[in-house]
Amino acid sequence: MSVYTTHIHNRLSILILQDGFSFLVLNEYQTPLVFEHFKLEATSSVSELFKLLRSKINSQFLSYYAIKELEIIYGNPQFCIVPQEYFEESHLPHYLKYSSKLIEGDDFSYDEIKSIHGNTVYIPYININNYLFEEFGSFKFTHIVSGLVEDGFNESSVSAEYLKIHVSRNQFYLAAFKNQKLQLANAFFFETAEDFAYYVLFSIEELNFNREDLIIDFTGNFYNSEDNKAFSILSTYIRHMHFKNKEDLSGFEYKEGFHEHFNLI
Repeated sequence: MSVYTTHIHNRLSILILQDGFSFLVLNEYQTPLVFEHFKLEATSSVSELFKLLRSKINSQFLSYYAIKELEIIYGNPQFCIVPQEYFEESHLPHYLKYSSKLIEGDDFSYDEIKSIHGNTVYIPYININNYLFEEFGSFKFTHIVSGLVEDGFNESSVSAEYLKIHVSRNQFYLAAFKNQKLQLANAFFFETAEDFAYYVLFSIEELNFNREDLIIDFTGNFYNSEDNKAFSILSTYIRHMHFKNKEDLSGFEYKEGFHEHFNLI
């Protein structure tokens, strides 16, 4: 019998990146109960990622933690935003073929983002989706950028020019708004603090945003600390930067990858 049977609405969230995944179990009050983070080599294949996930998430796991709701958040870079007026569900591969390497057998999906009258088109991992459907039944899956854009739209009213940036270990996702209209949604890989700062400043320059008035909100793996060299560089050029990670008292806030995942829920 599960030790979590008193929580009849436990929720499992799985964040899937190219180089690993994390899972987070929450109760009906959205309090984190369990968090684990797994890393693979950057060159690992989707099949290796699937093998690792299958070894951790199975029917016994779902039963033990009394999971009643499951959601998957994909964080792969194979995505694009398509305005509603140009969107046709039957044309999903065509929206990605010029920006992503497609292979035979790829599956395609989309998230509707009502606030911007657009859609995120992306490639979910069909072997992972099929496996989880067999183990659990129907579940919700989305792309990380969809939530970022939705949250960014709601928060962008604070400034005419606004950036929402969510940071993972070696990748960050950016959504830029001007007068609450989406200007850019993209993902950037970085190896150094200088890379990170360059991509942010380059995006601002290309968008012709005013660095004096612009507001940037950071979530995820990015903190206001003395050893955050990227923040130190950016603070030389940007006046208004805020750290917006949600407060949590579960004890997981010091675990690698926790804020990266928890702030997407």
